[in-house]
Amino acid sequence: MKFVRKTENTKRYVDNIFSVVNAAKKDPEAINATAGCLYGEDGKLFTYDCVYKSEAEITPAQRAAYSASPAGNQEYIDLIRDFVTGGRIKNHHMAMATPGGTGAISCAVSTCLEEGDSIIYPKIAWGNYRVICDEHNLKSINYDVYDLDDLFAAIDSVKDKVFLIINSPCQNPLGHAYTFKQWNLIMEKLNSLDREAVLLCDIAYIDYASGDPKKYFELFDEINDNVLVLLAASCSKAFSYYGQRLGALIAVNNDEEFLDHYMNLCSRTARATWSNLNNAGMLNIASVLRDHREEYETELKAAMEMLKQRTDLFIRQAKDCGLELYQSADGFFVTIRVKDNEERDRIHERLVDHHIYTIKVNEGIRVGLCSTPLYIVDGLAEKIKELS
Repeated sequence: MKFVRKTENTKRYVDNIFSVVNAAKKDPEAINATAGCLYGEDGKLFTYDCVYKSEAEITPAQRAAYSASPAGNQEYIDLIRDFVTGGRIKNHHMAMATPGGTGAISCAVSTCLEEGDSIIYPKIAWGNYRVICDEHNLKSINYDVYDLDDLFAAIDSVKDKVFLIINSPCQNPLGHAYTFKQWNLIMEKLNSLDREAVLLCDIAYIDYASGDPKKYFELFDEINDNVLVLLAASCSKAFSYYGQRLGALIAVNNDEEFLDHYMNLCSRTARATWSNLNNAGMLNIASVLRDHREEYETELKAAMEMLKQRTDLFIRQAKDCGLELYQSADGFFVTIRVKDNEERDRIHERLVDHHIYTIKVNEGIRVGLCSTPLYIVDGLAEKIKELS
């Protein structure tokens, strides 16, 4: 194609998620289980009162202003770093603001990999990993999240720098989460390598996980000098702040001087891509974390319970009617197991014909229980089973 770089992927880009979402919005009879956003029981986008109460106090001049730097406002950086890590990381770590979790992942890829390098990510995963991989002209190596041996084989297949993406807990789309014991084995594997290893943890949904989901961060205190850990965090999910495009990239390494240089590289990449960030958004999230933390945690607990009621009901009714799901722990989604992608396409089409809108993923169909009120969830598994 004229005028574009020779390595550019010129295949016409169609975002399958947004196309299905838009079709569902036009259907007055739609059961819309497409969205990756949390909706309330009233069918409207769920918002945290404390977040938007705080936002109302931001002045027009603050909204209009540029942020302090491409890496973000320092108060936001400090508060979001502490919020994300939960005090679990004692090793050297530094942070910067990003436009959502996607911005954090893209920045990590841009600064760590050359064209032709490989990214290791799950074979059933968020579709944007593939897009980012293609955009940077990288090779992809996929692994089964339910099989650590398969993950380790994928790591061993890369003879140079390892760049591994793990989306856990609340994996999109499976809801999968590694146990602390499994995380320990993963970190032992990375520490055993005789070459550089970058572990990118996509933790966009971690705040909706049950138990002690950040305990595995403690293992980052024991990494060897060849390991760089990167955390990609999202305010979109944590604060139901999707369109404001805020997140964070947090880097962990034994060498503080290296981290300082690395974050400087990330700042330059930020300047060359997004240039500046949402100043009002950073001021607002900093205010929530500084002055409204207790209110936020109360609202978050209620949101988690609402989500848990939906997933518990759907999983129980799926089991009762024989609808096969991938094993799920927590999260916004559950995924129906359909190993044959051609059969998946046929089922998906039948569901749409009956006004049930879901998202196709590799070897499965994602059901966004995050966007589906409980009264609609009730009986939904049986309806899908009848059409499968």
